[in-house]
Amino acid sequence: MELNKQNIKKIIGIITFAVALLTAFQHFSVVISIVSKILAVIAPIIIGICIALILNVPLRALEKNVFKFIANSKRKRVRKLLRPVSLISTIILAVGFIAILMLIILPQLKNAIVLLVSKIPYYAGRIVEFVEPILHKYGINYDLKFLRPEQFDINKIQAMLSKIFAVKSSDELINTTVGVTSSVISGVTNFALGAVIAVYILARKESILKLTSRIMKATLSERFCVRLDRIVGVTENSFSSFITGQFTDSMLLGILCFIGMSILRLPSAAAVAASIGITALIPVIGPFIGEAIGFIIIFIESPLKAVFFLIFILILQAVDNNFIYPKIVGKSVGLPGLVVLIAVIIGGNIAGIIGILLGVPLASAIYILLIDALEERERKKELKVQSEKSNTQNGELGE
Repeated sequence: MELNKQNIKKIIGIITFAVALLTAFQHFSVVISIVSKILAVIAPIIIGICIALILNVPLRALEKNVFKFIANSKRKRVRKLLRPVSLISTIILAVGFIAILMLIILPQLKNAIVLLVSKIPYYAGRIVEFVEPILHKYGINYDLKFLRPEQFDINKIQAMLSKIFAVKSSDELINTTVGVTSSVISGVTNFALGAVIAVYILARKESILKLTSRIMKATLSERFCVRLDRIVGVTENSFSSFITGQFTDSMLLGILCFIGMSILRLPSAAAVAASIGITALIPVIGPFIGEAIGFIIIFIESPLKAVFFLIFILILQAVDNNFIYPKIVGKSVGLPGLVVLIAVIIGGNIAGIIGILLGVPLASAIYILLIDALEERERKKELKVQSEKSNTQNGELGE
């Protein structure tokens, strides 16, 4: 390597990065603490950006399709109403969608929990009747009295819960209450601030992008700006494709589930279908969560119908995975199954539900960029080989 000015800068940069990385590993707990504090401070901004990315998909659809007549108006004042009208409509749709789902699911879940608690003694008695003869058959004389229906006394359950959640002192009670309250208030505050930030971002996204572009061009090299534009474009396309496809597929899956359950006359069709549709928004693990919730809700009322539901939903899930989902989402977010699972796990550990939802499109963007980098490297290598061959051939001809 020639020790020119550019290569010396690269060497210094590599050494600096290595020293910084080594120092970070040596003081890992301090680094984690600092990062946690920084994330806590900027949490509303991160939440706002995530909300904006999600709501930008329906906002753009409303602007291009539903309210297109406003954009085509000859009056400038009318055209200026396009963004406010679309943004307000997007917020109303999002809030209304969440409210409707909660109104459908929560009453059904409440009834299911109440029914489950009331049937615990019955199921416990059935277990005793089934297990005890088997134990006696093999000469095991074990009394399952703790599972007998008369053992399920509400007073005992309350006493057990009191011991589990017992507070040793009034100070501990105060500290616990203050801690829980502050956590709830902090979460609600961060989400509220994030929602405000998201609305501002969506309302002024063109101006924000122009300002960001100006700052980048003024402070960064042209080559880096081109690469960054490519990264932003790929990421935006991945987000849009994933969110649109995932939402459409989830809605269709919920509707098909409701129709199928209604035909089979399975109980709690609306609540179970809504649960399936919502949890299907979570990649990989979401459908299994929805199936488990639906199975439990139906099992409480009828174990036999729960088995029919499980068979039906597994068939429906297979049809969706092999035919519906690939057609809706397409190949734009095509990732290997292992990469999707890793993205879901990492995203969930970092940012909970939001991380799970956004982990896959981020992984898709990174995957596409890595493929681009690999193809570019392969092209450069191929050109280098061709150049060497050409030089060799020219040398032979010269001789």
